Amino acid sequence: MSTTVGAHYISEKVSQVRWLPEKLTKSERFVTGTWDMDTNFVRVWRLYANPYAENVEHTPRCNDKMAIEGDVTGIEFVNDDTFAVGCSDGRLSLFNVHRAVEEDQIRRTAHSERLHYYKCSQANAPCTAISVYGTDIATVGEDGRLNVLSANNLRQVKRTIEADSMSLLAASFVNQNQVVTANRMGVIRLFDVRTASDGQPTISFMAASQDSKSSNFVSAIVTHPMQQHILICGSEEGSITVWDLRHLNFPASYLSAHNTSITDIGFHRQDPSKLFTAAEGGEVWMWSDNKHLIDASQTDSSSAWLAGDRLRSLVNVDGILTNIRKAINSFDVHGSRLICGSDSEAVYIINDV
Repeated sequence: MSTTVGAHYISEKVSQVRWLPEKLTKSERFVTGTWDMDTNFVRVWRLYANPYAENVEHTPRCNDKMAIEGDVTGIEFVNDDTFAVGCSDGRLSLFNVHRAVEEDQIRRTAHSERLHYYKCSQANAPCTAISVYGTDIATVGEDGRLNVLSANNLRQVKRTIEADSMSLLAASFVNQNQVVTANRMGVIRLFDVRTASDGQPTISFMAASQDSKSSNFVSAIVTHPMQQHILICGSEEGSITVWDLRHLNFPASYLSAHNTSITDIGFHRQDPSKLFTAAEGGEVWMWSDNKHLIDASQTDSSSAWLAGDRLRSLVNVDGILTNIRKAINSFDVHGSRLICGSDSEAVYIINDV
């Protein structure tokens, strides 16, 4: 695999990064959010041709920025120009990107009331993850609360669910009405947001672990974009567990992967045969279907990710970014380009993935 990696140092720890959506061309713009800085910013960047740098086609330049209260804990696009930002002050914001010929601009268009707080002290609790489905936005936090809001009105919470008694670390929409959450003890719960105001999950199950006597918290969750019943979890121990939400007696597949905690996990937006994982150890791997071994005539229930012990032989694994030495916190992929944000105060752009 002939990939090229460009490292661009920006003097900020990047907690979240997302390409701006483009339908017909490669995206040349991306947004970042920072954490653990004296002042944290949401920025919009643009790639410019750089004829002077060797082996680097483009160099990013910040077009606009906005200071934000606390650490950025989640960024997800609601539509082509609007994105939601979760923050460690327990609130949610909406930003709009104005694309221009020369300098793009961003502005905050909406700001929610406090969504996450500790009951006893009434202090703000960090929002730890967000997920978007259409115009619906789900947030989870260290207070164990799950909120569902509409991007059309952040001032009104559609549903608040007391989902857990401990910190929630990850969340993902399965479909418009169902959200899956994971807590610090490795308990995964599926909620029907239409009926779960009493906090009772539809189903709950435990994350798999190499050591059955210890807990293994889920640090990242994603559902298959074409087969929503396939839930893939990245964990504290660096392993990947695959669940078939139709049959939850045991995990469909389990893979030992990274040696450090998985920080982000996600499918290629245009090619769901590729899955990417990032880890605290400073690496990004790509898991791709081995098409020579997968029978195209099989039904979706025979997806490679549900193959159990055979999964390792049905996917190829490529280390497309390694030896960064500091955590890769977030990544996004668009077309043949993958971008990563890191604690090394740099963004990495990998071409031809």
